[in-house]
Amino acid sequence: MSIVQIIEIVEKRAMNNLVKHILGLLLVVLMMSCNQNVVYDNSLRVANPTWHRDSVAQFTVNITDTTLNYESAILIRNSGDYKYQNLWLFVTEIAPDSTMRRDTIEYYLADNYGRWLGSGIGSLYTSLYYYKEDLHYSQSGTYTYLIEQAMRDDELKGITNIGIQIGRKN
Repeated sequence: MSIVQIIEIVEKRAMNNLVKHILGLLLVVLMMSCNQNVVYDNSLRVANPTWHRDSVAQFTVNITDTTLNYESAILIRNSGDYKYQNLWLFVTEIAPDSTMRRDTIEYYLADNYGRWLGSGIGSLYTSLYYYKEDLHYSQSGTYTYLIEQAMRDDELKGITNIGIQIGRKN
C-alpha cells in the first residue's frame, strides 16, 4: 500500500467520524427542539471553561400544573480537556414554600476506554442525563434548581456548559 492510499483511507475515516458527530449532535438538537412536552430548557456557559467549586448554576422554573407528572434531565457539555471519566454534582431543589431537597449524583462522561459518551463535534461533547424520571410537583409556583460541581478540585477544567431540562412525562 502506498503512502497516498494510506492518507486517503485516513482522510475518509476522519470524514466519516466528523459526519457521525454532526449527525449525532443534530439528532440531540432535533429531539430537544421538537419535544413539545418540554416545560423548561436552559443551560449556562461556564467561564474560561473552569467551573469553580463556589460557582453555582441557578435555574428558575415556573410550574403551573400540579396534576401532571414530569421528568427532568441535566445537560453537561464538556471539552476533551476534562481529565476525569465522571462528574459528581450537588443538585438542590427549592420549592415555592422554601423547602429544600438536595441530591448528590454522579454521571459518567466517558467509558472505561476514555471515549466520551456524549455527542459532539471536534472536542466538545454534549450529554443529557436523566435526573428525576418520575417527578410530581405538589405546589404550583417558582422552583429553583441549584447545581454545583462536587469534585475534589476547586477549579474543574473542561466543563463548558451546565443546564437543566424539565418536561411533561407521557
